Amino acid sequence: MPELQILTRRWTLDNGHTLRGYLDSGGFAGLRAAFDLPPAEILARVKESGLRGRGGAGFPTGVKWGFVPQNLGKPVYLVINADEGEPGTFKDRELMERDPFLLLEGMIIAARALNCRRAFIFLRGEYLWPGIRLEEAIAEAYGAGWLGKDIQGSGVDFDVTLHYAAGAYICGEETALLDALEGRRGQPRLRPPFPAVAGLYACPTVVNNVETIATVPCILERGVDWFRSLGTDKSPGPKLYCVSGEVVRPGNYEWPMGTTARTIVEESCGGMLPGGR
Repeated sequence: MPELQILTRRWTLDNGHTLRGYLDSGGFAGLRAAFDLPPAEILARVKESGLRGRGGAGFPTGVKWGFVPQNLGKPVYLVINADEGEPGTFKDRELMERDPFLLLEGMIIAARALNCRRAFIFLRGEYLWPGIRLEEAIAEAYGAGWLGKDIQGSGVDFDVTLHYAAGAYICGEETALLDALEGRRGQPRLRPPFPAVAGLYACPTVVNNVETIATVPCILERGVDWFRSLGTDKSPGPKLYCVSGEVVRPGNYEWPMGTTARTIVEESCGGMLPGGR
């Protein structure tokens, strides 16, 4: 299968990071489909898709969402882990720079599935330019009625706060991230309780990686069967691969899950530099 252009389809557009560019290129199609579905159906489709977390652990996203109780009388929070600190990893950075509205669309869909009205993006402190792009996108979304009260007349209320991290590597771990978001020293919590039950401010919380949430809109737009046609049986869908080091063209490349490193290096990166293996 050739290199994909699903998560990366707007990366070559001059205005792909703006609301106009997003709408002109088919943006919010997945969200519009989600508005016509009950929350339980959105959750079921994400679970059936087999989408796994793209932050490293690979836990099934729909299963994780299903752990959130809806009967505690507390608000449900969605937290986006954008504290991308692993060496050699820069996929979330480019997603936020080039297509911030894809992340916001995925967040609104997730919020509808979770009956959530408030979300936080926990952004790596060193990510100045992605932060600027996100600030601009969030402001545009509020101004055009894609965030805030009664989004596009759907009856859905949803607010997003961008939070700059202080630069601690440990805050990439979700419970340390939650402590830092609450204003405390970021260090992992003892579990149980798990964040799904007692996370941010001791309320039910889902913590997902940027790429994970940015993948959700294509599931609602194109369908579960299409999503499962990519990748492997246990790990379906598209994936961004970060390639750095002694290759001709380092960068982020989108291939189905399960693609070999050799394929990506040879077909996307132009092979190794002279003398490299």
